[in-house]
Amino acid sequence: MRSPSQRIHRNLSQEAAAAPTHDAQPARIDGPRVVRRTVIDFSSLGVPEDVRLALALAFWGHLGARSPRSIKSCWTWVLTFNRFATESGAIRSLADLERRMLLRYIEWLNAQQRADGAPWAISTRNAAYSALRQLLRWLERCRPDLVSRIDYPFTPFPGRGSDRPPRATPTARELRAILRACEADIAAVREVRASAAAQRATDGDKPGSLGWLLVEVDRRFGGIVPSSLALQLCGNHPLQLAVRRWGGAKQIEPCLYPRAVSLLPYYLAILIHAAGNPEPIAELGRDCLQDVPLLENRQALVWFKARAGRLQQRSFERDAPFEPPALVRDLLAWNERLRPLAPAAQRDRLFIFKGLRAVNAMSTITVHHLLGEFCQRHGLAAFSLASIRPSVLSSFYRASGDLLRTRAVANHASIATTVRYVQTPIVRQQNHARIATLQEAFIEHLAATAASSPPSAVAASSSSAAVPPGKTVSMFGFDCTDPLAGTAPGTRRGEICTNFMGCFTCPNAVIPPQPRTMARLLQARDHLRVAALTLHPARWQAFYAPQLRILEEDILPRFSTRELAAAEPLVAQLPPLPDLR
Repeated sequence: MRSPSQRIHRNLSQEAAAAPTHDAQPARIDGPRVVRRTVIDFSSLGVPEDVRLALALAFWGHLGARSPRSIKSCWTWVLTFNRFATESGAIRSLADLERRMLLRYIEWLNAQQRADGAPWAISTRNAAYSALRQLLRWLERCRPDLVSRIDYPFTPFPGRGSDRPPRATPTARELRAILRACEADIAAVREVRASAAAQRATDGDKPGSLGWLLVEVDRRFGGIVPSSLALQLCGNHPLQLAVRRWGGAKQIEPCLYPRAVSLLPYYLAILIHAAGNPEPIAELGRDCLQDVPLLENRQALVWFKARAGRLQQRSFERDAPFEPPALVRDLLAWNERLRPLAPAAQRDRLFIFKGLRAVNAMSTITVHHLLGEFCQRHGLAAFSLASIRPSVLSSFYRASGDLLRTRAVANHASIATTVRYVQTPIVRQQNHARIATLQEAFIEHLAATAASSPPSAVAASSSSAAVPPGKTVSMFGFDCTDPLAGTAPGTRRGEICTNFMGCFTCPNAVIPPQPRTMARLLQARDHLRVAALTLHPARWQAFYAPQLRILEEDILPRFSTRELAAAEPLVAQLPPLPDLR
């Protein structure tokens, strides 16, 4: 026998209802907030209260509108600064937020070590310092009553990024292979969708056919393939049999809307064509296509880059089948039925797909999980998303040779940023080859001019000795085109050059990187060193010491150790030099 249930009183408390509204305390700026499952709580920091409130004010005022990833990244560096404040005891009030504290913070960052005992990377130390500097500069600008002007240290971490090995980037051939793989997958997807549309039109009224199945899913379930539990309900038996007949939900869903694996080739193709950063391209909006004025056959792909704080764009052929405008139009029509099911913050995203349990927008994390299987299926070498943009820009620069056009493709504000992108080992090797070709052409031009021109007919004055016609060789074995040309500083045309005894010090000297030429330089260096022990000190300092200094400090360091080592055995084969007087 069941006991009678008791009535539940649902009347609200009269005391609570009568509580005055002015007693409610407003939320504190340093109170905890949740950003993507990360609790950001400034009240948990160990710094003084006024410093804690000021940092919280700057943090939410400066970063509050940024992406959750940026907010979480900066919070990590705030915790690093809090650890410094706890360990050093250098911060007792807002007045301690000044230059001396920053110098101590820089020294503390330089002393930090990883788990393996190695120091933090320069880029890591710079990121921790830059995050704090951003907050302090916001306080200087917006709340000068809290923080006075700070004299920041200049370039506290020089060489940022130089301590890590260069990232391997795909070659131009590998990029083309990735694009061909994406185009093959996209063509297969288009063929499946076209076949499904044709079967809808021809077999839509034939129970059990694929066309009938797609029509029923649209009519009864809003275009979304129901789950296996929903198919087991009363009245869904014919639909359940049709789903099994045509391979299950994984085979049927691409006919209606995309899955994550189906979006991957679209994403990679757009990323390569746009030469964009992985995250901004993944966050493309559904309004990313814009018409180009006066060019009806082109459309611009526009996206927002949060790190740069401005829009980026590139224009493409409107009707090219595998360029971004056509790919974007495919995606807009393909996943339109998924928009009402996506979270409100993601409904305006381009890359929306149906997952196992819910509708989501693609992220770089999703792409990373799919890349391995994509590369294995197409026989591609493994690559990372971050390597796509540098590879595209360096390939474009090698093909065009125009740094300004490469900057326009990259949407860079500063050309120095473009230089850092294109300075790959292949580009450096090509630049060295071009410089060597120009130098050889210049040397050939000088040699041809000297061979074709008649001997100088300049008459020597009474104060200068006559120079015999023909080939002129200086004291250390170097040829001179015209020792009477007056090109050296302090000389006049018609007088013998003051650098003729050491032509390698001439401002117009051309020294090719040939072993025999470098052997002459080494012989001249050794000869001058020996002469320093025998000549009068005053004469040595006046005539020969400057030549040895130029040779040792300016000329020889320009050649590599390997080139100098190859020239060493040739020194003994050269004729001996005359004694210096």
